[in-house]
Amino acid sequence: MNTDEKKELRKIVLKERKKLNKDAVNSLSDKIISYLIKMKEFKQSETIMVYLSFKQEVDTFNLIDKMRGLGKKVVITYTDKKENVLIPCRLIDLEDSLEKNPFGYLEPKEDSIEKVNPSEIDLIITPGLAFDKKGNRVGYGGGYYDKLLKSAPQATKIAVSYDFQIFSEVPSEKFDIPVDYIVTPTRIIVCER
Repeated sequence: MNTDEKKELRKIVLKERKKLNKDAVNSLSDKIISYLIKMKEFKQSETIMVYLSFKQEVDTFNLIDKMRGLGKKVVITYTDKKENVLIPCRLIDLEDSLEKNPFGYLEPKEDSIEKVNPSEIDLIITPGLAFDKKGNRVGYGGGYYDKLLKSAPQATKIAVSYDFQIFSEVPSEKFDIPVDYIVTPTRIIVCER
């Protein structure tokens, strides 16, 4: 499976995702979050890394509020553009400590970065564009999340996804790190390896 197949899949999913209005994103995201927070893997985790959603991604801001209310340590990422890696950082707040990066999504301001060792992370909530039931994922390209997932092998990896992002098979390569579960608005998929 090659890069061209991944590019084509990204186009298909992004086109479908753009059709979602804000109400649809909110409604579907709420259903996903309600499944996620009932999972034992979520309940037992103390330190959870989550992406900060943008555009029509599954919205994570309500989830972050719930996590903080439950006393979870919330970890987000900062993009190190020189090294092309994501650096896990403690989320300080959702107002003053964040800014938009060149990719268009929020991340910590440089003076607000409190690094977190990947070995401390219990659960990683991963973004992605396409997934299959084996846990393979197609992201935005660049391998940022795969590098991060590899650095935290102990963490349970859960993708949050709309149902139209699930395929029978997605292209994967040996350096791609699969997820353990995929949560959609209608189900929890336990990934078969």
